[in-house]
Amino acid sequence: MKKILFLFIAGLLMPCAALALPPARLDLTTLMDVVAQNKGKVIAINFFATWCPPCRAEIPELSRAADEYGGKNIMFIGLSVDEDPDLLESFIKNMGIRYPVYMAGRDITKAYRVNGIPHNAFYSKNGLLMISESGVLDYATLKLVIDKLLER
Repeated sequence: MKKILFLFIAGLLMPCAALALPPARLDLTTLMDVVAQNKGKVIAINFFATWCPPCRAEIPELSRAADEYGGKNIMFIGLSVDEDPDLLESFIKNMGIRYPVYMAGRDITKAYRVNGIPHNAFYSKNGLLMISESGVLDYATLKLVIDKLLER
C-alpha cells in the first residue's frame, strides 16, 4: 500500500516523470476488477493499434467524447494491441489521448473476440457487457450509444 501511495504522490509531484513510464500491460482479471469497481458508470473500451488508419481516425472522436462526458458517470479505457510499448507512448502523446491507455494482454483480446480493429466494447452502469464489436464508430453513433447507456 505504501508503494502505491508513493507512486501516486510521485506522479502528482513529477508529472513529466510519470509520463515517461511505458503503459502497463493489462490482463483480463485486472480489467474485470476495474469494471467491477466502477459499477454505476458506463465503461467504454477501445481496442486499437498505432499502425491502424481507422483507429487513428476514431481516436479523436473518443477523446472528444471523453472531454464532453467528463465528470459524468462514464469511464473511457484504451487498449492497445501493439507489441512495442515505446511506440505507444509517443502515439498517446501525438494523438492527444486524455483517458487511460494500457497494453492489452492476449487473454483480453481473446475474451472480447477481437478479430479486427478498431473494436469497441461498452458496459452498462450495472456492469453488463452490452456491446462488443469491431468497426469504426463515428461521433454521432458513439454519442448515441453513450447516451442510451447513461439513461439506463
